[in-house]
Amino acid sequence: MFKSLIRSFRLALVALLWVVALGKAGGAWAQSGGGTVRGTLLDAVSSQPVPFANVVLLRAQDSSFVAGAQTTEAGNFVLEKVAVGNYTLRATVLGYRAGRKPVAVTAAAPTVQLGMLRLRPTTTQLQDVVVQGERHVVVNNLDKKVINVAKDLTSVGGTASDVLQNVPSVTVDQSGAVSVRGSSNVTIYIDGKPSGAAGGGRATSLDQIPASQIESVEVITNPSARYDAEGATGIINIVLKKERKEGWNGVATANVGTKDKYNTSLSLNYHKGKLNVFSSYDFRQDRRTGYGSLDQKTTTTSATTGQQQTLQLLQNRSGVGYNTSHAVRLGLEYNLTPTQTLTLSVQPRLNSSSSIDDLLSRQTNLADNSAVQLGTNNRYNNGAGRNRSADLSLDYRRTWEGQKGRELTASAVYTPISSHNTISSRLYYLTDGSTTAQQQVFDNHVDQASGQADYVRPFGEKGRLETGAKSVLRQYDNTYTFHSSAPLKFDPSNHFLYQEYIQAAYANYANASGNLSYQAGLRVEQTNTHGNQLSTGEQFRRSYLNLFPSAVLSYDLSKEQQVRLSYSRRVQRPDQGELNPFTDRSDQLNLRTGNPLLLPEYIHSLELGNQRFFGATSSVTATAFYSLETATIKDFRQVITDPLTGSQVTSTTRLNLGDETNYGLELVGSTSLTPIWKLNANASGFRRIIKGTGPSTDINNSNFVYTARVNTTVSATKKLDFQVSVNYRSPVVTAQGRRQTAFNTDFAAKQTVLNDRGTISLRVSDVFNTLRFNFDAYGPGLDAVSRNKRESRIAFLGFTYRFGNTKHEPARKHHEASPDSSGFE
Repeated sequence: MFKSLIRSFRLALVALLWVVALGKAGGAWAQSGGGTVRGTLLDAVSSQPVPFANVVLLRAQDSSFVAGAQTTEAGNFVLEKVAVGNYTLRATVLGYRAGRKPVAVTAAAPTVQLGMLRLRPTTTQLQDVVVQGERHVVVNNLDKKVINVAKDLTSVGGTASDVLQNVPSVTVDQSGAVSVRGSSNVTIYIDGKPSGAAGGGRATSLDQIPASQIESVEVITNPSARYDAEGATGIINIVLKKERKEGWNGVATANVGTKDKYNTSLSLNYHKGKLNVFSSYDFRQDRRTGYGSLDQKTTTTSATTGQQQTLQLLQNRSGVGYNTSHAVRLGLEYNLTPTQTLTLSVQPRLNSSSSIDDLLSRQTNLADNSAVQLGTNNRYNNGAGRNRSADLSLDYRRTWEGQKGRELTASAVYTPISSHNTISSRLYYLTDGSTTAQQQVFDNHVDQASGQADYVRPFGEKGRLETGAKSVLRQYDNTYTFHSSAPLKFDPSNHFLYQEYIQAAYANYANASGNLSYQAGLRVEQTNTHGNQLSTGEQFRRSYLNLFPSAVLSYDLSKEQQVRLSYSRRVQRPDQGELNPFTDRSDQLNLRTGNPLLLPEYIHSLELGNQRFFGATSSVTATAFYSLETATIKDFRQVITDPLTGSQVTSTTRLNLGDETNYGLELVGSTSLTPIWKLNANASGFRRIIKGTGPSTDINNSNFVYTARVNTTVSATKKLDFQVSVNYRSPVVTAQGRRQTAFNTDFAAKQTVLNDRGTISLRVSDVFNTLRFNFDAYGPGLDAVSRNKRESRIAFLGFTYRFGNTKHEPARKHHEASPDSSGFE
């Protein structure tokens, strides 16, 4: 019966491609009986916890599977409801020798406390065969999904944007904007903190983070009260690699891509006793071409004559962009005492860019087919810019001996960001041959600082109370200057200052009783903002207090099945760009105005998930989700007659239009089709509904959205791997339009050389050159079709070399491995 289930499951995966998705056993599952086995995994050299290790309990007589778990971030594991008997405990994790230990559960002693188990951090060579454990690709924790991306071949030589392309629930568009389940209102963290590379945790500049530095990605769609409430669809936390091997070690990488794309990186680490020093440098040079078109019709009715006028704007754009970036990471970690650790790090980044853009525009009055000079021109743009940012952080962590789970952490982060961008344009009017020179200068400065403290206190065997406080300050100083050789009726230059202060405190309690685990928390946040548009003297202030509850219930139905229910309330605050009360007229046909009256949007999110295991190699997680955004913030675009020029133009601003509802189902799972063939896949289908009222029309837009991602890996030999990834996203509606279908296929291969110290890799993104970003927009008097293609079919050839003390102890050759060989010390 069981084997037939497995066969049916595998056939469904191959036939449908999207039935299962990335995931392996992420938490403990129940066994019949009443015994409990507990312990903590530590690094035998550093005594640091070993998180996300796979711990399984096998019957002593036949080595059949009994129970399993993943260690927590503190290295703890619990195997519950274990029947009386003799077992073997086995622990495996990437970079450590597998550990084995006999365990006996008796009626007289049903609770087995194994204490501290130390894993030897090395790969021991047996008859020239390297034996090592591997982390699951996806680990489902109580309140987050952890995706281990360190071995993802399709992001070799890429950036964080390439990594996120292969993360379940996440999509990235051509501008680098990240969306979760169709919504771009997501907060980005780096190592659990807002980052300058992520625009202070709001926007995304993920091309400044090399993929080679990323260990895992955490997707938190229903965050607990411990996390910031900002982010409508949750939080994406990018976890960077941290090396702890004793002595010196390092990794050097070089990648060359088609059409002038280069990337080199160097990571160095030194660990001796209480001190761990880490550093890295990444250089990236990228040249990308792109092209696009716009077909836009606008209609207005004259207030004096009552006659309608319809104008058609046709645009064709082509261009090339050059980007060069330098990213440095320096830091040290010092164990003040066996229970206290201090970490200091600084991550400066420098990015420079240039671009050449050719835009041909022709505007026609469809009534008499006459060309309108304002829109009939050829614009040549030359852009140049630089961006500097840095993350300076100080972290403190304290634990208590003999009080497992008790922890105090504190951190302070300061992020300065400075950018200067210039766009020089020359317009050639086709109707009379005249020319106009224009220049736009953008100077932006951001200072962000935050400080927080968190305390965890365990209660009993499974209970814990988390409390903490956080303060965030953001200051923006943005200047926009516009110059033109032609006389201006209105100067769009402006200077805007904006400050945002957020103070927060929270309490979170978690416990378990039998098969039931639960967590409930409450976060309170006080927000104060002040905006000042110096060019007009217009100022605004806002102050509001919010409560954000969250809760999770998890129940083990059997040893193979777990069900989870979660709820959270969150907020999406308008940012300084949306609030700036000024009309941007740099594009004379398409105006854009900030709205200082914008209010925050609030989100209620509910999820019901069911996780099912099929033996030791296959799993499926199904999640039904529902979210409601009230006072949802959307772009609203309308056709107007510009009072300054008398021309027919479009005007766009951000408004609290109404409500947005999303509900649907997401499937995530994995299986091993054969010993050398692994398949991971995920798929979702949900309905999106946007309802509200704009200045001149009602909004009622909806559709069903489907996404699917399939990732398959074949290990042709012990040193050669192939990987293929396929991504699909169906059209999704906006308030006044629709983003069209996106589809792409990636391929990668990796060959290990030089006694496993070197790796040769080949990656080809968008193999069939199908990835496009097309949009339709519509509304009263507006009908627009936009088609855009950015260079996406790119081949990268790379080489990676690991040097120094890559092993904690010398590799020993044995003619025969002892069956009692153990990685525990």
